[in-house]
Amino acid sequence: MINHAVVVAVGNAAHQSKLIYNRPRAMLPALGRPLVVRVMDRLLRAGIEQYTVIVGEKEGGVAAYLDAHWVANASVEFVIQSSKHTLAQTLSEIAQRQTAPFMLTSYNCFTHLNFADRLCRRFMNTPGTALLLTGAGASLSCSSLTRYAMVNESVVTEISVKQNAQALILTDLAMCGEAFIQYLISLPTTEGGLLCNDLPGIYERYVSGGGAASIVPTSWSLQIDHDPDLLTLNHHLLDEEQDAHILSEMSPTVQIIPPVRIDPQVSVGQYARIGPYAYLESGCSIGEGAVIENAMILGKVMVRAGETVKDAVVATRAHIRA
Repeated sequence: MINHAVVVAVGNAAHQSKLIYNRPRAMLPALGRPLVVRVMDRLLRAGIEQYTVIVGEKEGGVAAYLDAHWVANASVEFVIQSSKHTLAQTLSEIAQRQTAPFMLTSYNCFTHLNFADRLCRRFMNTPGTALLLTGAGASLSCSSLTRYAMVNESVVTEISVKQNAQALILTDLAMCGEAFIQYLISLPTTEGGLLCNDLPGIYERYVSGGGAASIVPTSWSLQIDHDPDLLTLNHHLLDEEQDAHILSEMSPTVQIIPPVRIDPQVSVGQYARIGPYAYLESGCSIGEGAVIENAMILGKVMVRAGETVKDAVVATRAHIRA
């Protein structure tokens, strides 16, 4: 049974956002919970209860939130990645302590709700697997920074920025077996250990150096690399119906068109129309007669009376169109 996951919660420079003026990237909102927690919730569904979470030197808010708000029966250890170290070097240090197989992913990598469980089962049913990657047939992200896995009968033959008919979109989510863990341990004394600073780059160097890897396909992946990706994720989370709740008092004149999520401490004026696919974060205020559709209204935002917000993420310092 796989019971350990390493989650990279260090803000990735490829993740471009106008919303990080008051929170780290890993803490950006995903239907009432931070991105990193949404990722960890999916791993928890797969039965994983022990976590190593890598955070940056200025991202203490991630650790504080998990300590205060996440499930009590999960064990979480935090590792701070120094600004002088690459991700590869940090993973190498973790691998020296965590020599048993583990799951590896980032704070902003999403696919089907139960895919992590499928990946675990596939890994457990194929003893001796060195590295089991996840490959998607389609990407729902706005990002153009994509690596592809060339596949021959589930075996990864090459990882590249070039695409062909046999290629799958490489995601961050993987199962790490003994051979790959030994590779990670070796990284501080290799060129790869000095240069690699993202998970697909580490996987690519491992495979290009002759390392064995196989892959499990999924129909789609969503890497949150741009703010409109949050709206796409919001849509999928509402469809999953795990947290589509109304947690603030509403006037009977307010029209709710499901699915929606309204956090506690949200003010909604009379005759407003909320939904479908709307998320209102704690602290926001919606004016009388306003219309919110396929949108995220973040904390402290005040939507004027009669205003329509559609296909957008709205913060106090940004209005992002989908």
